[in-house]
Amino acid sequence: MGVSIGVERIFSLLEAKANTSDNKTRTTETEVYVVAAQKNLLEERMKICAELWDKNVKAETSYKKSPKLLTQFQHCENMQIPIALVIGESEIASGVVKLRNTSTREEREVSRADMYEEIQSDLRRIQGDVASSQS
Repeated sequence: MGVSIGVERIFSLLEAKANTSDNKTRTTETEVYVVAAQKNLLEERMKICAELWDKNVKAETSYKKSPKLLTQFQHCENMQIPIALVIGESEIASGVVKLRNTSTREEREVSRADMYEEIQSDLRRIQGDVASSQS
């Protein structure tokens, strides 16, 4: 005597349902993706990631030395990473970063000193928007 619950069948039904749904399933916990607007900013991107990691923000960046800007933004959209943090030579010189909401593509400049607080505020707002759209 035995019991079979058809786990494979259940997963195939869930997969079919997910494919017909308009809602995408988020497959990463990354909250912020650090984007370079210009070449040769790997060290600066890593510094920002380290600062965010120290504050328990789930951040990542491309480990290529000079990734293409469009490719980085496309990665954010494909992986549904809510915030892209953009840096370039002028932002570094001015002590600011740009925060970009991946879903709306709205960008705003914030000071590097206030970066963490602004990211937390944006994440709360984005999570609130997602929760209200699901109800």
